[in-house]
Amino acid sequence: MPRGNLINDRGIKRLREDHEILRKRITHLENKLTGAVGAGVRRTAEFVKVTEQVDPRDISTTALEKTLGKGKAELYRISKDAEDVVKFAKIEDANGDAIEVDVYNTSIVPVPVDAYIRIRRDFRSGLWMTGEVQTALAQAGSYGVSARSGTTAGTGEVTIFYIASGVLTSTGKTLTAKNLSGTAVTASAYITIKRCSLDEDWIVDAEDCG
Repeated sequence: MPRGNLINDRGIKRLREDHEILRKRITHLENKLTGAVGAGVRRTAEFVKVTEQVDPRDISTTALEKTLGKGKAELYRISKDAEDVVKFAKIEDANGDAIEVDVYNTSIVPVPVDAYIRIRRDFRSGLWMTGEVQTALAQAGSYGVSARSGTTAGTGEVTIFYIASGVLTSTGKTLTAKNLSGTAVTASAYITIKRCSLDEDWIVDAEDCG
């Protein structure tokens, strides 16, 4: 008679009971997962159109706790049709109204009305955030932006602008821009500025020389 372990009726009964327990646990987990996918999972990214200017982060104080800028945006849906054409359209609720969300800004540059942007949800707070703005249009203030002196960058206050239907339009928000050129930026000149990748300084990129 070959060696081995024999399973008696009691062992078979126990195996059946264990199998039933495992089956119920798997069914429970499947139902839980299906429910989460259908209703409980929050979106982490959206494509939106700004409807109320997303103001910049408050830089008027040196306090440790900062205030983020805030604005509003409408949700849009991106889809591909049967002819492989990708389009986007405003998402509407049951009454045909646009779905609007609050959007927050960590940058010191505002995001203007009618801008189409991607927003992402902050993991800890659940709030919708804009991306970090890297370039902007601006107008030099009444004192212009001083020239660089040796290794000391020039500075000056500028107002952030955007283009609306071809017209340069002020956001009403200002910041201090640095100038790496040995030539000063004249008062009221329109310029482009960009963010230095190593810090939060904004530097003059190009000036209207006309």
